[in-house]
Amino acid sequence: MGEIVEFPDTKNLKEKIKMLRENLEELLIEKDNLESIVCENIKTKYTLLFGGLEYRLYKAYCEYLRLRRKKDMIQAKKNREEKINIKAIEADLDNEFIDYKRKLDEKISEVNNALERSKLKSLSKDEVNEMKKLYRVIVKKLHPDLNPKITEAEKELFYRATECHKHGDLTAIRIIFEIVGSEEVKDETMTSPADSLEKEATRLETLVESVQKDIEKIKSTEPYIWQVYLYDENKKNEKLNELEKEIENFENAIRTQEEYIRELSGDSDE
Repeated sequence: MGEIVEFPDTKNLKEKIKMLRENLEELLIEKDNLESIVCENIKTKYTLLFGGLEYRLYKAYCEYLRLRRKKDMIQAKKNREEKINIKAIEADLDNEFIDYKRKLDEKISEVNNALERSKLKSLSKDEVNEMKKLYRVIVKKLHPDLNPKITEAEKELFYRATECHKHGDLTAIRIIFEIVGSEEVKDETMTSPADSLEKEATRLETLVESVQKDIEKIKSTEPYIWQVYLYDENKKNEKLNELEKEIENFENAIRTQEEYIRELSGDSDE
């Protein structure tokens, strides 16, 4: 039998798909590294440095808003010549400020998470390189965008791998690597008819564009942009001084509101 001769258009499509897959693979790994490693490390360092002050600032801000609202509620009662019941007003304020309290708790959780992450064992240079090498294979074989026909179990395994990568769990990554194996991935689309190849090329082009935009967004938003405060001493000190000043301003405003409330609630029921 003679050799099967590919039409030029089909051959070009296959080459295009191969290049798109390789490009997408690199972009997915870059995005995952930014989200799971780089940004998490930046967030941890930033929170350990500024988290305590930011918590104090938000707490002072909430206290100021609550006192100002309390003052307005007492003033409204006085204007209507109604009896002022401070306990009832405080109960109403508790309900109004539930979301603020929830956000305060979230800030405490952020600090706790940063403290926990800072205690994680650091990988050696050789271990980091091994992690990158094994994870690259896992991405190539299990990432749903690169392998749209994988099973739900394989998807679950991939998501477990991303979590292990995020937390630097090299032992788990080694196990997952052993499960997926190291043999080359067979791209079934390369034996598909021309119309299927065109659809696959379009799908990959769309994904490449989407992931590129995701990477650009990551690099232009928090926590990635916080690194300027971590590595520029002047910026870091400016930020620390700014937070301290804002806290001081709110503490002064709190004292003013407390004075107003004392004057307004002299004849109130405790």
